[in-house]
Amino acid sequence: MSTVAEPATGANYQVRALERALDILDAFDVATPELTITRLAERTGLPKSTVIRLVSILVERRFLERPAEAESVRIGVRAFEVGSIYIQSTSLEAEARPIMARLADETGQTANLGILDDGDVVHLAVAAPDRPLRYWASIGKREDAHYTGLGKVLMAALDDRELDRFLASRRLVRKTDRTLTEPAALRAEIARIRARGYGIDDEESNLGIYCIAAPIVDHTGAVIAAVSISGAKSEFTDQVTPISIDAVRRAGHDISVRLGGRLRPAHAGE
Repeated sequence: MSTVAEPATGANYQVRALERALDILDAFDVATPELTITRLAERTGLPKSTVIRLVSILVERRFLERPAEAESVRIGVRAFEVGSIYIQSTSLEAEARPIMARLADETGQTANLGILDDGDVVHLAVAAPDRPLRYWASIGKREDAHYTGLGKVLMAALDDRELDRFLASRRLVRKTDRTLTEPAALRAEIARIRARGYGIDDEESNLGIYCIAAPIVDHTGAVIAAVSISGAKSEFTDQVTPISIDAVRRAGHDISVRLGGRLRPAHAGE
């Protein structure tokens, strides 16, 4: 019996060690790209001795690296290489890029591609217009869904039960004084998005920034992502905004077609 139990115990230990190493990698984000051993221990809840041991292995395998003359560590080049494999092999990102470039060129605003992951919006790709001053979102950036154009469009694709669970499980954090933090107000906004086929972020995530977003569907008709443009609110005049809405919706439609799906082409006045 002991010969059977020992391998199982060893296997369980290896799985646990892997989980802890992944917990360490998960502790980093765009806001805190570098962390000390102490901060890693606090964020993961692991003993410092365990963190030191696992960090040493992750540094050796280049998933983490130590900046020169620093006591902290940061994500290493091997993690970037693995992430790049995901980006380059994702047909969504590959198919969206040329259309996003066209969208940025047409509107003069930054085009963004995002998906919903565990209740957050994650930016998969960004296409910048050819101008010195522009809004910029980092690839991999994660934001609460309720205050972004991308996020609200993706939330609008949830069925009522999924939306109920979403709202029950998350606190609607106020990012600016225009952020929708009341569930009833957010539900009303989502109903409007469902009716008109696009979403707006009117200084809800960043003061002075305006965003227009539209859904992307796959061959099954399911909403799998959203595309948007973001820029200075002052540039979205009464004349420009309807044209921009049409451009974003057309981009969502065209990306969908390249993925085997189809959205009904529509105009901003609808």
